[in-house]
Amino acid sequence: VVTVRYVFGLACRPDGGDEIRLELPGGATVFQAMQRLGVSGLEVHAAVNGASAPDGIVLRDGDEVTFIPAIQGGGGDTP
Repeated sequence: VVTVRYVFGLACRPDGGDEIRLELPGGATVFQAMQRLGVSGLEVHAAVNGASAPDGIVLRDGDEVTFIPAIQGGGGDTP
């Protein structure tokens, strides 16, 4: 079981809560957790136990996964 937290205005539960416990099979990755929750890697960045984590990181029982909104923009025309 891993704990998933959403931050900076993302909500994962119908009641607007920002934390959910997710049961995954052994050897599951961040990517598989994202798929299970219907989250795209283009929408969020993941951290596991406070450290930036690529999608292929294998999750262990008790891990805390945090989804942070992807930052977009920049490089636009400036006057």
